[in-house]
Amino acid sequence: MGVDLIYESIYSGLALMDSQLQIWTTFTFALLVAVHVGGDRITKSIFRLGVGLYALYAAVLILRNLSATFQVLHYQELLVAQGMEPWPVPGPVGVSIGIGTFALLVGGTIATMWFVRATYRSL
Repeated sequence: MGVDLIYESIYSGLALMDSQLQIWTTFTFALLVAVHVGGDRITKSIFRLGVGLYALYAAVLILRNLSATFQVLHYQELLVAQGMEPWPVPGPVGVSIGIGTFALLVGGTIATMWFVRATYRSL
């Protein structure tokens, strides 16, 4: 595998992670607004459907994020094996970004589920 293709694969993995985070943010905001604004008009079955679909989406997104992370790490190892520099930033920065993104997805999903449940129960 050529160096150009390896770099392209790394940047494709990073772009995938960025777009997933943007979509997750949009879905989270949509769920929060829907429950806050229309909570008194949402039936129990629709509430369960919305929360269930959001939880499923968040779980799939977290797994996809992990998959993209492992893809990027794999291609970085291929660059190192060919004697190239794997990343133009210090190693701890990349690790911090990965851990921070993962913590944001997991923590944000849990906080969203808690808020939705608390808001719906108070109605």
